[in-house]
Amino acid sequence: MAEPSPESGVLKTIGPWLYAAVCAIIGWLLPGGLSSAMGSALVSLLAFVGAVSGFIFPLVYNRYLGILAASGKRKGTSDREGYDRLRASLVGGNLASRLYADWLTKSLDAVDRFFGDAGMSDRTLFPRAFGLKTPAPLWTAPAFDRCLSLALLYPIAAIFIVWAVSGGVGAADKAFDLLPLPEWKRGIAVAVIGFTAFSYWRSADASGWTKVIWGFIAVLCFVAGVSTGAVAFTVAFAAALAGTFAFAGAVAVAFAAAFAVAIAIAIFQVFFIALRASGVGVILIADAVAVAFAIAVAGTFASPVRWLNNLAIRNQRRGMFLLSFVSAMTSGCLMVVHYSAPLTIWQVVGPLLLFLVLLTLLNAPFDWASLGLTRALLRRGLELKGWWPFFFAIADALAAGVIITLLALTTVIGVRTFDALAEHGGGKAVLPLTPLFDGIAAHPESAEYWWVYALLLSTMIPSLINLMIGGTSLLRGVPGLPTLLLRFMPASKAVATYDRTWLALVLTCQVFAGAFLGIAAQFVFAVGVIFYILPWMGFELLDAAQAVAKFDLPMKVLGVFWGSP
Repeated sequence: MAEPSPESGVLKTIGPWLYAAVCAIIGWLLPGGLSSAMGSALVSLLAFVGAVSGFIFPLVYNRYLGILAASGKRKGTSDREGYDRLRASLVGGNLASRLYADWLTKSLDAVDRFFGDAGMSDRTLFPRAFGLKTPAPLWTAPAFDRCLSLALLYPIAAIFIVWAVSGGVGAADKAFDLLPLPEWKRGIAVAVIGFTAFSYWRSADASGWTKVIWGFIAVLCFVAGVSTGAVAFTVAFAAALAGTFAFAGAVAVAFAAAFAVAIAIAIFQVFFIALRASGVGVILIADAVAVAFAIAVAGTFASPVRWLNNLAIRNQRRGMFLLSFVSAMTSGCLMVVHYSAPLTIWQVVGPLLLFLVLLTLLNAPFDWASLGLTRALLRRGLELKGWWPFFFAIADALAAGVIITLLALTTVIGVRTFDALAEHGGGKAVLPLTPLFDGIAAHPESAEYWWVYALLLSTMIPSLINLMIGGTSLLRGVPGLPTLLLRFMPASKAVATYDRTWLALVLTCQVFAGAFLGIAAQFVFAVGVIFYILPWMGFELLDAAQAVAKFDLPMKVLGVFWGSP
């Protein structure tokens, strides 16, 4: 029998302690404690995070083990450089703040590159926000474009993942025709969607016959996905991915994917619903035609939008273009809602418009605002040096709770407007808010509401990553520990073989314990804002959302034009 690896032993030892510590924090801070429904939901989420950590922990451990083993390599080689960098990071005073500043600078630079606005401090809103001495790209047009792309995929990805893991069927699942299937069928759906994304990526990156072949494989994957029972979702998610990989601008993706899918499904419902009853062979043909039509229409819609997008980039008017595009897209979405609601295809078209278009438009500005705020606060902290980055990180985490609150209320108004137009047009509401809020109040831990939490918490991701970096920096700089580690990490010779295991374990535990510390800190700040600070000011989030829904501002405004009371 094989002996258990050192990292697995450490996981079994410290894992329960970390789990118990975070649970204690939840029980102490959360109203109602661990016995409350929300407490149970958070404990389940924590268990999921622990399971993911159990998969990543050995990878990090083996990486550190490899770096320590490279200490025996000749100086100047790439392997030895990794060891020298690790050793240099442990040398010097005020280690925690120095490491945090170094890692934070690299992370912010990587974020700038990811969002495509590195070096664009001359084309941003408020380049000197919070007194920045050096202008920085904070709220830029390229960042908003990328936020649109992420906001397009985030809601449907969250819904799909929750369905695949739990099999729960809530309002969102039903809207996408996600049936409560057995685990093995949900597993097939995950595999089909994953290979479909890969096929479209290869198709978008290839040319000639290779592009055609990969595109054909992707279509076959869509057709195979029909057997999972998630017909509408398979087509919607696939079209969104196709747009993401095939077109450069996220604005083109949002426009083409949503409306192309709606049109394709409409054609599918009208012309093929009778054929589907004829047999399996006809079903496959009908689904293949519907998917192919969706892709063709997506390309037709995306081409002119992409041309306008590129024209705006060349003339440095991308911000104005995005503002105009988002406004036009919002208006167009609401017009389509009003006039398509009485049609028989509404039960399929409506959810696609809500989740692919409206929620994208509502989520993206808040993600963009949160991203810019995080970058501004952290860069200002880096300028002030010392412990200031930690203080600004705390301010950013507190601000995340406020942004979540504003996003929740804005989403309530947006969804109610959508459903009000649908009901006035003669159709049914896609996402009735009253049963949704009643269900969350009664059973907040239920899997069918996880997608709501995931949607709202997306704005917290920048500050969460920042706090995880900060937590790791604090633990790496624990007084006396760096000196101890350096005693067994000589600069001129290899690390002793029998010391590498425990050194790698210590370094890995610092990373994971620091990340958990950051997650716990973000939880404390979010709970503090939502459950303590806002209620102290007379504001309860769920009660406020219910009050906003009950007030029904959209119907009051639309009633002025419709002549209703």
